[in-house]
Amino acid sequence: MVEVLDAQVNAAVSGVPPEVMEFAKAKGVGGHLDAVIDLAHRAFPATVLHLSLAQDAEDETHQYIALDVDAGGLASEDLLTGQRTGSVGLSRVCPPPCAVYFVLGWR
Repeated sequence: MVEVLDAQVNAAVSGVPPEVMEFAKAKGVGGHLDAVIDLAHRAFPATVLHLSLAQDAEDETHQYIALDVDAGGLASEDLLTGQRTGSVGLSRVCPPPCAVYFVLGWR
Protein backbone atom coordinates (compact mmCIF):
# COMPACT_ATOMS: atom_id res chain seq x y z
CA MET A 1 0.00 0.00 0.00
CA VAL A 2 1.32 3.42 -0.91
CA GLU A 3 0.27 6.31 1.26
CA VAL A 4 0.51 9.43 -0.82
CA LEU A 5 0.38 12.93 0.56
CA ASP A 6 0.77 14.54 -2.85
CA ALA A 7 1.85 18.04 -3.64
CA GLN A 8 2.71 19.04 -7.18
CA VAL A 9 6.02 20.86 -7.39
CA ASN A 10 8.01 22.26 -10.26
CA ALA A 11 11.51 21.65 -8.85
CA ALA A 12 13.04 24.56 -10.69
CA VAL A 13 10.56 27.09 -9.31
CA SER A 14 8.94 26.32 -5.99
CA GLY A 15 9.58 24.87 -2.56
CA VAL A 16 9.16 21.50 -0.96
CA PRO A 17 5.81 20.47 0.58
CA PRO A 18 5.94 20.93 4.37
CA GLU A 19 5.27 17.26 5.17
CA VAL A 20 8.14 16.20 2.90
CA MET A 21 10.49 18.74 4.50
CA GLU A 22 9.48 17.62 8.01
CA PHE A 23 10.09 13.97 7.10
CA ALA A 24 13.47 14.78 5.54
CA LYS A 25 14.50 16.73 8.61
CA ALA A 26 13.36 13.96 10.96
CA LYS A 27 15.36 11.36 9.01
CA GLY A 28 18.45 13.57 8.76
CA VAL A 29 18.32 13.85 4.97
CA GLY A 30 17.13 17.43 4.67
CA GLY A 31 20.58 18.57 3.58
CA HIS A 32 20.38 16.27 0.56
CA LEU A 33 16.84 17.14 -0.51
CA ASP A 34 17.67 20.04 -2.85
CA ALA A 35 20.38 18.01 -4.61
CA VAL A 36 18.05 15.03 -5.06
CA ILE A 37 15.27 17.24 -6.43
CA ASP A 38 17.76 18.85 -8.82
CA LEU A 39 18.92 15.40 -9.92
CA ALA A 40 15.33 14.30 -10.64
CA HIS A 41 14.78 17.44 -12.64
CA ARG A 42 17.98 16.84 -14.65
CA ALA A 43 17.03 13.20 -15.26
CA PHE A 44 13.58 14.19 -16.56
CA PRO A 45 13.93 17.84 -17.63
CA ALA A 46 10.71 18.21 -19.59
CA THR A 47 8.37 16.83 -16.94
CA VAL A 48 6.54 18.02 -13.86
CA LEU A 49 7.92 16.65 -10.60
CA HIS A 50 5.57 15.45 -7.86
CA LEU A 51 6.95 15.15 -4.32
CA SER A 52 5.13 13.06 -1.76
CA LEU A 53 5.62 10.75 1.18
CA ALA A 54 5.08 7.09 0.44
CA GLN A 55 5.16 3.84 2.36
CA ASP A 56 7.01 0.77 1.13
CA ALA A 57 4.55 -1.90 -0.03
CA GLU A 58 6.60 -4.75 1.45
CA ASP A 59 7.87 -3.06 4.63
CA GLU A 60 5.14 -1.00 6.27
CA THR A 61 7.66 0.53 8.67
CA HIS A 62 9.66 2.17 5.85
CA GLN A 63 8.54 5.51 4.48
CA TYR A 64 10.37 7.49 1.83
CA ILE A 65 10.20 10.62 -0.26
CA ALA A 66 8.74 9.77 -3.66
CA LEU A 67 9.92 11.92 -6.54
CA ASP A 68 7.52 11.05 -9.36
CA VAL A 69 7.56 12.56 -12.82
CA ASP A 70 4.72 12.75 -15.31
CA ALA A 71 5.92 10.28 -17.92
CA GLY A 72 2.89 10.08 -20.18
CA GLY A 73 4.52 11.80 -23.12
CA LEU A 74 7.97 10.25 -22.80
CA ALA A 75 9.35 7.53 -25.05
CA SER A 76 10.53 4.29 -23.45
CA GLU A 77 14.15 5.18 -24.20
CA ASP A 78 13.76 8.55 -22.45
CA LEU A 79 12.28 6.82 -19.40
CA LEU A 80 15.17 4.37 -19.22
CA THR A 81 17.78 7.08 -19.74
CA GLY A 82 16.20 9.22 -17.04
CA GLN A 83 15.99 6.31 -14.62
CA ARG A 84 19.66 5.46 -15.21
CA THR A 85 20.66 9.09 -14.73
CA GLY A 86 18.72 9.21 -11.49
CA SER A 87 20.07 5.91 -10.18
CA VAL A 88 23.70 6.71 -10.91
CA GLY A 89 23.37 10.31 -9.80
CA LEU A 90 21.77 9.49 -6.46
CA SER A 91 24.98 7.92 -5.20
CA ARG A 92 26.82 11.11 -6.17
CA VAL A 93 24.53 13.52 -4.33
CA CYS A 94 23.51 11.41 -1.36
CA PRO A 95 25.37 8.81 0.74
CA PRO A 96 23.89 5.28 0.74
CA PRO A 97 22.49 5.43 4.30
CA CYS A 98 20.46 8.49 3.27
CA ALA A 99 19.57 7.35 -0.25
CA VAL A 100 17.07 4.79 1.09
CA TYR A 101 14.76 7.71 1.84
CA PHE A 102 14.47 8.81 -1.82
CA VAL A 103 12.73 6.96 -4.66
CA LEU A 104 12.59 8.30 -8.21
CA GLY A 105 9.71 7.02 -10.30
CA TRP A 106 7.15 8.03 -12.87
CA ARG A 107 3.40 8.19 -13.31
